[in-house]
Amino acid sequence: MVESGDEANLRISRTGFHDETGTWYVLDNAGSIMPAVSNSVSTSLFRISAELDEAVNLRILEASLAAVAARFPYFTVDLRRGLFWYYLEPHQGQLRVEPDTDSPSQAYDINRRGRCLFRVRARGHRIACEFSHALSDGTGGLRFLKNLLVEYFRLKGVAAPLEGGASDPDLYRLGERPDPEEYEDAYNRHFSEEYPVPEKLSRAFHMKGPQLPKHRYRITCGIVPLASALAKAKEFGASITEMFAGAFLDALQEIWLSAPKAERRRQRPVLSVEIPVNMRKFFPTKSNRNFSLFVLVNQNMALGRRDFREIVERAHHQLRYEIDQRNIARQISRNVSNSRKLAVRLVPLVMKDFFAPFLFNAFGEDLLSGFISNIGPVSLPEPVAERVTRFDFIPAPSVYNKTNASVVSWKGELYINFGSLACSRELERLFFKRLVSLGLPVRVECNM
Repeated sequence: MVESGDEANLRISRTGFHDETGTWYVLDNAGSIMPAVSNSVSTSLFRISAELDEAVNLRILEASLAAVAARFPYFTVDLRRGLFWYYLEPHQGQLRVEPDTDSPSQAYDINRRGRCLFRVRARGHRIACEFSHALSDGTGGLRFLKNLLVEYFRLKGVAAPLEGGASDPDLYRLGERPDPEEYEDAYNRHFSEEYPVPEKLSRAFHMKGPQLPKHRYRITCGIVPLASALAKAKEFGASITEMFAGAFLDALQEIWLSAPKAERRRQRPVLSVEIPVNMRKFFPTKSNRNFSLFVLVNQNMALGRRDFREIVERAHHQLRYEIDQRNIARQISRNVSNSRKLAVRLVPLVMKDFFAPFLFNAFGEDLLSGFISNIGPVSLPEPVAERVTRFDFIPAPSVYNKTNASVVSWKGELYINFGSLACSRELERLFFKRLVSLGLPVRVECNM
């Protein structure tokens, strides 16, 4: 009997297996390249954290972590090398809460033997989860943290309606077996051969300048009232993400124009900001693994300066044009089709590792000047929500594009976190200066 395309996709999208050696998992299509391009500085770790209204009880947090990690066995894994591919094995031993530091997402190499692909950290009132993009994206990481918070407060005697996530599909019964769809490779699940690959994109401008000392990662957070940001974005006929993408492009424009003419002639004229898109909005899946792709908003400086309103309008139309189910399906087609080719699958891992950084830059980092990711509003059931005062979402560090941003909203506040390995603070300064010029009240914090 001939296997249909949907049946083949379902079979190939399986990531969990069990054989005579025990349980093991396959990395998803997006995560498979991360081990080869990650190290103790470019760790691939993004971070989602919560501030509580009291100091964290480490004993209770470790008990909560044990319970939640058992419900997410596909996260509680170590990286292993095979002959042709990396794979994941269950982490041996008890997970421990690690002390937090001033530089998040640093000094952690996922390639080290026996190292779990995520960690939970705590200090003072803060609980932070740092996940490798080899494992998951912001949606999956946030689901884990939400379950961790609900279980933590349950053990502290704070009741929460966690009966199978009746009020919130992100919350799970911790004693039940996970649905296999939670750890499927949704890229392979929704792959279609009918769409052509996207057109080739232009290489983008990158800021020059020295890097911070090793294992130092500067976080600059701007806090803006959500209602004010929504009202201002509405004035531009844009969303908050589109307005912030415009502010990012506007800051890059000022940096590009501030360079001497001779230097500008040597630089690439295309400014490009990446906006990650949560694919779950277009293609149904329960997957907690990676299922994000990106669209780019760009500006060619060879055409001269643009004012801010024009930049935002262009960002609005570019995003609306690109965020289309068929356009997104073309990206899935490009990314998945190569990994399915027998000739690619039979290339030894040592050779894949050699070429991976070049491919990662050519089809990823080289096409963008930076990114801004908006995970949106966070929700928690009462009375847990009243015990959490703040959330932060921090991008994974990148040596190539040194400064990037992530956004999350909680209780009427937007938290805009820039993560940077660059000594220069100019991009962050210009971004928040633009928001202030729009009349938005901005409170800025920095870890160094």
